[in-house]
Amino acid sequence: MILRIAILLLISAVASLFAAEQAADPRALDQFIKGTTAAQQGNPYQAIFFFEEALRIEKSAPFLYVALAEQYIQLAQENSSSEALTRAEENLTKALALDSKHAPALELRSKLYAAQGKLDAARKIVEQLVKEHPDERTYKLDLLTLCLTSGDFECVDELYAVLSASSEDGSLDMARQITAVYLMAGEHARALPYMQELANADSTDAAVAYTLGTLQLQAGDTLEATRAVDRAILLDSTDTRYWYLKLVIEFDQDRHSNVLALARRAEIAAGPDARTANLEGLAHLRQGDSTNARERFTRALELDSTLYPAAGSLGLLYDGIDSLELAERYYEQAIVYSDSAAIYLNNLSYTYAVRGLESERALTLVNAALEREPDNSSYVDTKGWVYYQLGDYSEAMRWLKKANKLDRNSAAILEHMGDVAMAMGKDAQARKYWQQALTLAPESKSVQEKLAP
Repeated sequence: MILRIAILLLISAVASLFAAEQAADPRALDQFIKGTTAAQQGNPYQAIFFFEEALRIEKSAPFLYVALAEQYIQLAQENSSSEALTRAEENLTKALALDSKHAPALELRSKLYAAQGKLDAARKIVEQLVKEHPDERTYKLDLLTLCLTSGDFECVDELYAVLSASSEDGSLDMARQITAVYLMAGEHARALPYMQELANADSTDAAVAYTLGTLQLQAGDTLEATRAVDRAILLDSTDTRYWYLKLVIEFDQDRHSNVLALARRAEIAAGPDARTANLEGLAHLRQGDSTNARERFTRALELDSTLYPAAGSLGLLYDGIDSLELAERYYEQAIVYSDSAAIYLNNLSYTYAVRGLESERALTLVNAALEREPDNSSYVDTKGWVYYQLGDYSEAMRWLKKANKLDRNSAAILEHMGDVAMAMGKDAQARKYWQQALTLAPESKSVQEKLAP
């Protein structure tokens, strides 16, 4: 972006400046006007010639050095010339030597520093300008931009409060810029009031209503999130994102029948959507309907083969009905598209471990899961169970005890500890672990059978 600032003064204003200097030579004004014309026509070489001519005649006018510096910056950007930048710096230094508070020189230097990534140096200059010109809105805007770029969001919020209070239009463009940066930075709580302001200013923008709804939901305000997403759907019922957010809200409130009914409406209005189909599958699962859940998860993958949560859910479902080939297929799909998420690595490992299959691969998978989440008790339990299947009971017990330490309330871990103890010939110890497991899960049939006389 070309670094241009409003330093090319109106001719009448320049004439007044020259007239104020008793020693000023009118010939310098003539050269300055020619340079200004050349600059406006996009001819920096010619502009530099005229500005240098003006400076040969009049060396005590800071704005001439600033005008010359600006053209050197223009050249530097067009030609990637470090020499031109050096010349720009030299001229700005001369301008500030004549007047250390010369606002155009300070403005241009701050912008030059900002373009070079010297944000702290640029900010110090702009803070000086704000202090010396407290009524100048432009300097506060420049400072806000620097604070936003450097991540000083406290400064951004404080400046915005000041600027918006003095702005008749509510500073909506500024609010949009701030909101965009906050959203990209993951500062959702900070973005919320700005998004609310944008929504208040334009109640006909469905995208704004939707984004407001997502932020309100993240803030835990389900009622307002619902209102916002309902408005987004009212404004544009063809966008699947709006329906999906509505479905998420319903699902989080455990209104699973509503999810299924709304999903049908969403498909009629906006067409099929993979994420919606996946959420339908989860709703069916919550209702205990694994058959329809499998159908919906499968549909989700037909719409988007990379939707790994659906693949992971199918892996779990097929594992549950002992369909090993399909369980492997979907777990592998989930692993690939989730970039080896720990949960799917562990689940496939455990699928092998409980069947006593592929023990070496099972160990590799669970080790990869534990690299990502070393303190996950379920994954630690899986590793213990893999060692059990390998016949290394001492190592199995070591990992199971670690899992039990991480989660004292897991009946599954205690049952496994009992199984390993029994394999080691420690019958009394085994029954102790199983009894503890039964206390935690009195409905467990497998533990009841192991404790039966």
